[in-house]
Amino acid sequence: MSRRVTFVAATENEIDPLIHFLKMHAEQQYFQTFMLHGLQVDILISGIGILQTTYSLMDYVSHRHPDLWIQAGIGGAFDLSLEIGKVHQVSSEMLSGFGAENHDGRIIDQFELGWSDPNAFPFTAGKLVCPFQFSKPLPMATGMTTLYAHGHEDTIEILRHQPHGQIENMEGAAFFYISLIRKIPFISLRSISNYVTKRDKESWKMDEAINRLNETLINSLQGSNFNPDKLFRPV
Repeated sequence: MSRRVTFVAATENEIDPLIHFLKMHAEQQYFQTFMLHGLQVDILISGIGILQTTYSLMDYVSHRHPDLWIQAGIGGAFDLSLEIGKVHQVSSEMLSGFGAENHDGRIIDQFELGWSDPNAFPFTAGKLVCPFQFSKPLPMATGMTTLYAHGHEDTIEILRHQPHGQIENMEGAAFFYISLIRKIPFISLRSISNYVTKRDKESWKMDEAINRLNETLINSLQGSNFNPDKLFRPV
């Protein structure tokens, strides 16, 4: 039986170069399923945000069983020391903006409120932690899953005074949570398209971020000789 690797992205645009590569070099079996040197590769477009992502992932695993899957996307760097365009492995995810709003605008999360045990599975110290490492050494960064992309200076400043991650995105926590619960080996890769500052989309480097992300994905497939066991390993 063929091994199956699934690439998960919020939008098709984020992994369009990978899809183009598969259409050029692989046998397309179904709409978004390809056979590449004996490896079955699925493309799953999950939709934007945690609601669509959660539904898409659970619907997918109800009838498909990936040997492993990789979430790939772009993200905004909350940490200004991260380099625009560079691809990072997301080592952990946290859900930002869930809990109760304090009088100073700070969000008190579910762990501080006592709603949840920060070390109850699948959490570790209040975070969802990836137990795998990508085969190609990549810089590590923590993720922060939000309900919207922040662009107001006052809101961003409040975030700096509460638990936050280095890379802002809108789907990561759902992917980590389901992967850990369902025991599916997983990796999440994010390429930095912009800094989380006052919203100025004209300054974002979307094309550069997408191209570098997809170069990493394609090179990893080729470098592994299309063997999923060589794509990443347990930490």
